[in-house]
Amino acid sequence: MATFPTYKNDTTTTLRSPRLQAHIYKPTKKNVFPVVLVDGDEIVRADVPFRRTESKYSEQVGVIVEFYGGELNGVSYCDPATVKKYARRAQLGEIFELDCATLKSNGVFRSSPRGWFTFGHASFALPFFFKHIWHGARTSFRDVFAGIDLNLNAQVKLGAFQKLGDPTTRRQVVQYKISL
Repeated sequence: MATFPTYKNDTTTTLRSPRLQAHIYKPTKKNVFPVVLVDGDEIVRADVPFRRTESKYSEQVGVIVEFYGGELNGVSYCDPATVKKYARRAQLGEIFELDCATLKSNGVFRSSPRGWFTFGHASFALPFFFKHIWHGARTSFRDVFAGIDLNLNAQVKLGAFQKLGDPTTRRQVVQYKISL
């Protein structure tokens, strides 16, 4: 389940962590990004830099993190180390808490060859199935699609002269009037 953190400083200004483009900015260590928390006007209100000496707003501001949704719903932390941990994780998107012990997984969604086989065949079969339904409906309701009224069925037998070359087909007698 997704967890949505919100950050507030001591003046109760709501802060957010802008998402980093991970393919543009490559950190030197694993998952170590400089964290910047900005307010609604894009003004930097708190930061977590690479080194403490570069910090301008880090622990002096007193940022609080509150969670909405997930297992941490309604929990808030004001400890700087915990706030930094969740601020770093929130930069890469929503924070997902995966139960790895119960599911025996590592958080990567995988499928077996049987799963891909089933998905591929279902994906290719559905368009053909709907094509068959469509063309069957076109044949069954040919008169409706042509705009022929249902009241004409009693007067006209549709398809009486359609079988070309069949000796059992009724012949339509056409009389020509030649006037001189």
